[in-house]
Amino acid sequence: MNIKLLEAFLAVIDHKTMSAAANRLFTTQPNISLMIKDLENYYSTKLFNRVSRKLYLTPEGIKLEKYARKVIADFKEMNEAMFNQNKIIRIGSSVTVGQYLLNGYLKKLKTSMQNVEFEVVINNTAEIEKLILNNRIDLAIVEGKINSKNIIQIEILKDELIAIIGYNYPLEKDVKKLSDLELLPWISREEGSHHRNQFEIDMNERKIHPQVVFRATNLETIIQAVENNYGFAIISKIAAKEAIKKQSLKQLNFADYSCPRSIRYIYNRNHDGDLIVSQILDCINNKL
Repeated sequence: MNIKLLEAFLAVIDHKTMSAAANRLFTTQPNISLMIKDLENYYSTKLFNRVSRKLYLTPEGIKLEKYARKVIADFKEMNEAMFNQNKIIRIGSSVTVGQYLLNGYLKKLKTSMQNVEFEVVINNTAEIEKLILNNRIDLAIVEGKINSKNIIQIEILKDELIAIIGYNYPLEKDVKKLSDLELLPWISREEGSHHRNQFEIDMNERKIHPQVVFRATNLETIIQAVENNYGFAIISKIAAKEAIKKQSLKQLNFADYSCPRSIRYIYNRNHDGDLIVSQILDCINNKL
């Protein structure tokens, strides 16, 4: 059954003649006649009687009209719901990005892409990478290391991993080299973050192993612990910026080491060329 046959049938009823129905549907009178004939053949019944050049519905036509109007109304409602619905985009974010940058990015996206709804997942980079590869999220913004070659990475912002300590922490000696961190207690991130953190990877390769006093998944908890002089932590410079500014934290600088990195926009290679993926990147980079 073609929905257009029902539309033609109702147009003839509403506009009294086949020629008027043809004008309404931007077609020809012979085409309307053919469509009515097809509908009658489909149901093996006559739908109109012609009396004195006027059309009158048969009992079968009256019955069909009731159902046809409901079908057309439901069809229109379905199309409106499907074509006018907001597209849902699933965005992933690593912890630092989620806490310090994501709200700003989402504000830009919601202003530029008003017919899109965003679902957000925040986790460590290792878990976000799994979600991207399994198509559980569409794209993500992360700062940690990505291992898979099936994920495209685009830098959107420069960052740096730094070691921080409480501003008034009682250092027994100046920290000048990376190996000096072994003299300090360490407040570390959770294991999922640990092996994606380039600073920590580099320490391990240099056989530098500070003593971990505790681990935390929440970045604010780590910062508060450092501010209370429980030890040092390795975090994003973006995350430490405000606390350093207000002098509750200070950065430890090393003559033999620094750890620049980037905030990156990532997505599954299978989505390369996807218009929405490109639009979101352009929006984040202020091209929209």
